[in-house]
Amino acid sequence: MSPLLLLMALVLCLVTAYYNGFHDASNAVSTAITTRSLRESTALAYAAVLNFVGALLGMGLTVVTADWALRLLGIGRLTEHLVDDPNLLATVLVVVMVVSLLWEILTWWIGMPSSTWHGFFGGFLGATVAIGAPADWWGLLTVLVTTLVVPMLAVSLAYLLMHLLRALGRTELVGTRELRFAQTASAGLVATAHGMNDARLPLALAVVLGATAQLPGIDLIVLMVSISAAVAAGTLMGGHRLIRTIGRRLTDLSPAQGLAAETSAAAVTGAALLGVDAPVSTSHALGASVIGSGVALGPRHVRWRVARSMVLTWVATPLVTALTTAVLVLAILGLRS
Repeated sequence: MSPLLLLMALVLCLVTAYYNGFHDASNAVSTAITTRSLRESTALAYAAVLNFVGALLGMGLTVVTADWALRLLGIGRLTEHLVDDPNLLATVLVVVMVVSLLWEILTWWIGMPSSTWHGFFGGFLGATVAIGAPADWWGLLTVLVTTLVVPMLAVSLAYLLMHLLRALGRTELVGTRELRFAQTASAGLVATAHGMNDARLPLALAVVLGATAQLPGIDLIVLMVSISAAVAAGTLMGGHRLIRTIGRRLTDLSPAQGLAAETSAAAVTGAALLGVDAPVSTSHALGASVIGSGVALGPRHVRWRVARSMVLTWVATPLVTALTTAVLVLAILGLRS
């Protein structure tokens, strides 16, 4: 593999980690900022630290091997097809990363949360079809199932938690002050779960690149710390457009709603991480949880036009990245022939 191509791809892994933190900062802090449980600067710093800790913890608890990375990314068949052409494989990985980053920039610009995981899976599917390798339809089914199940679980759990908090509020055992304190803790749980979940993606990409280039060995400690730092740095910058969408545009959040939504998102993401190498989206979990907390107060408390746009963005993400990646890979193949 060309050293320049390898270097470019590894740098893009860190850029992916950074922008993932920037794009998904809203997952951890939007509700806490909106309900004034935390000031924005404090919330972003808090989330950045816990994203760093969560990323290190998640990667440290993982048995990192090339097989694990291929299984997590769903590109086992693609790498088998390109085993004799490492430069093309690295080029495909670069194309997928660039397409996913461009889609995340676009969705950030329009203020709609999207899933990094689903963007990458769509890109890999498009590249696999363009290369002519057997598609991993089981992996695609897994993506479709999680796309449906995770939001449904999040909506349901947030709905139930909101009713529980309203019942506690009527007994005067829990007031606004206590809710805001609890929301600070739940925001920390979301940030930690996000770091544990999403840091695996750039790590797996780097491991596949190292194995493809037949490097004598990658210092995993340095790699994990670098990825964790990149996610934290991105979080510290904060994706303010997405924070407004999640915190203000979907519903008028109260501290109780914020606590219910964050607790639901952290629980769904954390439960899905237990031994599951699947694309679990914290963006889907939190967005759906905010909707669930609003529905608990009555359907009119949710701005359904915004919710519909958000769901359409979720559905469009793997489709757009798959089509765009396929077109670009076919163009590259045409130039090489």
